[in-house]
Amino acid sequence: MSSSRRSNRFVLMAVATAVVFLLWHTTGHADVSRFGRSFAEMGERGFLVRGQSPFAASGTRLPFVRLLPESMPHTVWVKGLPGFNYFENLYLHNGTFYAVVTDPEAVPEVAQIMSDFPDDDGNTHQPAKADRWKVLVQGRDDLSALGQVAVVKSGISMFFNDEQGKNSVSFLKHYFHFIGEVFLGAWRVLTTAGERELPARLMYRTTPDDWRDHAGLTSWFQQSVMPNTAIEEASIWEDRAKSGMTFLFDKITITDRWAAHAKGEHPKYWNKMTADLFMLDAPMGWMEPLRQSMETLVLTEGCDVHRKDRNVPVVTYINRQLTGRRLLAADHEGLMEAMEGLHKQGVIEFVDAQMETKSRIEQFCMALRSDVIMGVHGNGLSHALWMKPGSAMIEIMYPGGFAKDYAMIGELMRHDYYAIHNDTVLTPDKWSRPDGWSIGQNQGFHGSYIPVHGPFMADLIRGIAAEKR
Repeated sequence: MSSSRRSNRFVLMAVATAVVFLLWHTTGHADVSRFGRSFAEMGERGFLVRGQSPFAASGTRLPFVRLLPESMPHTVWVKGLPGFNYFENLYLHNGTFYAVVTDPEAVPEVAQIMSDFPDDDGNTHQPAKADRWKVLVQGRDDLSALGQVAVVKSGISMFFNDEQGKNSVSFLKHYFHFIGEVFLGAWRVLTTAGERELPARLMYRTTPDDWRDHAGLTSWFQQSVMPNTAIEEASIWEDRAKSGMTFLFDKITITDRWAAHAKGEHPKYWNKMTADLFMLDAPMGWMEPLRQSMETLVLTEGCDVHRKDRNVPVVTYINRQLTGRRLLAADHEGLMEAMEGLHKQGVIEFVDAQMETKSRIEQFCMALRSDVIMGVHGNGLSHALWMKPGSAMIEIMYPGGFAKDYAMIGELMRHDYYAIHNDTVLTPDKWSRPDGWSIGQNQGFHGSYIPVHGPFMADLIRGIAAEKR
């Protein structure tokens, strides 16, 4: 009897072993076979056509591509404007970007894409030469310089071509020039092309001391709002160039300040690289992926992004009285008295915000819950990016002068924007001269004696509040 039970257990164990082997053979082993076939097929004909991702049928990431001249993945210019261009399947080898195309006319001229190293004066940038940008035509040009294999860099990459010259620094040391120009422009192009995922990597040609702003907001934004985004600086750029390998970026934007200025339609009039971005018709919620990430962060710390009273709009005043560019002391007091009066009447919820005294999360929490942001021209107004579309911006400037930096943010975000000269709204028809050029900044623009009329501002805010209820 005992011998019979042992025999039965042996048979059951044998059957179980056979079943496990069969399952492994038909699932796990089959997956390995599919993976192997994918590599074999990739070696025969290359891969990555428009709309195809670098994954095998099983969902396994394929980090390498075999490059065969007759079947290499071809580069597609997806969308863009001078200075802001989005490509699929763009190659990088020895520090040079390569567009491999079947039709060279399908790619914009290099002057619209990328500039060369700054000339000695730091202000002159010629179009990129062949050591930075090349277009190769399949079936016509020799593609052997790219080698036989490419390393795939998957996900959205943003490459910023700003860099130091011999006698100049890039503009990236200011937070606004990052968030409100190069990053914002790249993101705008991506969203108008239907992309919504946050970038996998930000690629700088320049060095850390050249792109990090004094206040540390740029690096904070990158590390906190985009925690899974890799930050690649000049050293990684150099490592790739020295590796001898070819890299294939399946989705990449190239942002170039000087290409925008040289070839854009409107930047020359306003001296702003972003002046053409309004021509890209983005969806209403084009900033939502970033706003949602920001909101998740501040909510996790306990921030309440909602109004205290659902019928009372939140007006946040960016108080610059501790800085060099500020209101006349008496006019500041008059403005505060006027706003506090509206607050007591229940017309608005007024928030007096000296941003340099607030933590980063407090600053962005204020921005997310604001219906109106107002203040003297300055970096704090970039927080208007995080208000919901259709909010309001009020920018106070010295009478007679104008800069369009934050008006462009207002336009792109579909906010109501008001430029204030003391007791007057400077309407868009007065932003420029008859010849189309901006009236520009004047002598008092960056001074400590900017006037504003409190009662006028109270009337303006009262009207805006009625619209935003």
